[in-house]
Amino acid sequence: MKKLNLLAVGAVAFLLPVAGFAQGVCGVASASIVGGGLSNVDLSTASDPTQTMAMLSGTGPVFYQFDVSTPTEIRVEASDSDGADPVVVLLNATGVEIAGDDDGGGGRSARVETFVQPGTYCAQVNAYGSQAGTSLLQFSRIDQPALTPGVDFGTEDTGACTADTPAEPLTAGSLNAALANGGNVSLTRTGSPTYHRFTLDMPTALTLTAVNPDADPVLRLYDNAGVLIVENDDANNSLNSQIDQQDPLAAGTYCLAVSALSDANAPITVSVMGFDPVAFLNGRYDRAEAAPPLGGDYPVQELGALSTSLSSDIFVGTKAIWFTFTMPEASLVVLEAIGNGQVDPVVTLFNERGTQIGYNDDGPSSYDSQLALELQAGRYLVAITQYNAEGSGVVRAFLQRYVRAQ
Repeated sequence: MKKLNLLAVGAVAFLLPVAGFAQGVCGVASASIVGGGLSNVDLSTASDPTQTMAMLSGTGPVFYQFDVSTPTEIRVEASDSDGADPVVVLLNATGVEIAGDDDGGGGRSARVETFVQPGTYCAQVNAYGSQAGTSLLQFSRIDQPALTPGVDFGTEDTGACTADTPAEPLTAGSLNAALANGGNVSLTRTGSPTYHRFTLDMPTALTLTAVNPDADPVLRLYDNAGVLIVENDDANNSLNSQIDQQDPLAAGTYCLAVSALSDANAPITVSVMGFDPVAFLNGRYDRAEAAPPLGGDYPVQELGALSTSLSSDIFVGTKAIWFTFTMPEASLVVLEAIGNGQVDPVVTLFNERGTQIGYNDDGPSSYDSQLALELQAGRYLVAITQYNAEGSGVVRAFLQRYVRAQ
């Protein structure tokens, strides 16, 4: 069998084995998935919680894979049993973050509770900062005993809001009148839970937000019969809540319930405005949840054709920085986002049609990000973001193209 080598374009004797870049589930290399006592357990059918020990180095995450065969509310916990301060991030099979937590288990333990659809998932477990140590992990359903005590400051047990539930009017008249000509309604409330009633006299699409990460607010929207229409806990990679009701609500009376999962006495700023499709799409681009169309109004930096390598220092803040490059022919490409210990960068790759084809947060041994993929000829978009979307810093984006040896 003929041996295949890969050479960087323009290089003479640089060898790169393809196997070193094999991608597994959740956007990480197969070799990075730790088996432990988990062994790809199906949480939907497991009779007991599954536990395993994680060795947290403080220099990079470990990953644990598990399956869910039916729609299930699950719990993933990491205890602070050896001085480490664990952080848990839940990823879907393509590497997209769907939930995360630092200290929700009580003390410095982490605890993620969320509802998921059938599929394969990974728990990314890290030590906050550089505090190394061991952590006992537990994977379970909500109906099974928990490993950690949890945080008992607030409550999400709001109860349904019916026509008989005492509720503060959100506006004096119809909400439509208050929102006319781009207006909005905003209030600050304390105590958990509180209820706020409003009336629409015409079909209206709305955006509702609740802001204060210290409270970790939850929004629930009910119709006048007490039927839950939609709810949200964490939105936009934060502990704040947001409901984008894109389908117009019919004319009628509604009730908004606001509660806190953490500090029930922390003030929560609640805002209601008309749904803005442009702002909604730009927000998705800001968070790299979707790729902006090329040639549109959203800023995308053009890097040109990737013949050998390209690099650029970019200033990353709370919004994604986007750039595009062209592949002249099918080749292996390595993309790196290097934060030099100052920024925890995340790299997301899309093709020209807007399909996400790659995602990585932390590389094999650091908080820097790396993707290695064989790409076909065409145009691609890359987004560089920060993991926690806070502050700002300089990230070096580096792209290297490899081709088959002649």
